[in-house]
Amino acid sequence: MKEKKHLEASCLKLGLERHGQPVLSEISCTFKPYELTAVVGPNGAGKSSLLQCLAGALKPTSGRIELDGQDAEQVPAARRARLSAFLPQAEVPAWSLSSADLVALGLLPWGRPADREQRVSAALNLVDAQQFADRPVTQLSGGELRRVQLARLLVGEAPLLIADEPTAALDIRHQLQLMQNFRRQADAGKTVVLALHDLSLAARFCDRVLLLQGGQLRAQGTAEDVFTPALIGDVYGVSCEFRWRDGVADFVPLDLL
Repeated sequence: MKEKKHLEASCLKLGLERHGQPVLSEISCTFKPYELTAVVGPNGAGKSSLLQCLAGALKPTSGRIELDGQDAEQVPAARRARLSAFLPQAEVPAWSLSSADLVALGLLPWGRPADREQRVSAALNLVDAQQFADRPVTQLSGGELRRVQLARLLVGEAPLLIADEPTAALDIRHQLQLMQNFRRQADAGKTVVLALHDLSLAARFCDRVLLLQGGQLRAQGTAEDVFTPALIGDVYGVSCEFRWRDGVADFVPLDLL
């Protein structure tokens, strides 16, 4: 079957319970090709749970995920692995693989491509981690490991990229580099979904923002639509400003309310 280059993913009244407690409640949203979407919200809002459901790592309690209109549960696991790539929030390597070998795991859904080494090298270059190629991942710092894990996310051909707090543990330079890479992936036609805590990065780079609170979708739209003083004040308990500087969106938190 010919691989998809573009993929639309939808959540339809998605609900999730854990230990009898609601984690997500009737979340309805659509993630489209050529769009970079940020999922934001305070701690415990349900961001990770939403991304895990979207990636197939968690099964919703109610509602469903659709991939190009097809119920995701009807998509075979091997096929779904080629449609979406997922980077969880926290991941500790269990084996002392080289960084290059860890990145190459992202190619497993496609077998062993003839250009495997070139693609792994290119992915490491994207995240400024080529110098770690032969180093065991157990000898990397937290930020270095995160960059290698991001290379594994980017190395494949999945049209849907999902990353949970991908900028965590990264310094300022590599945060900006990473967001520029995700922006380019979206501009090339991929559907990119990121859970972010940094609202400034979300405002600057993302086409759409989903704001979660207590497992519910409080708002969705452009950063300018969502990052209003009233809404951010209500959800986060801080005052803020949203402004444009030289054509670049800028979100500025000001003080506690």
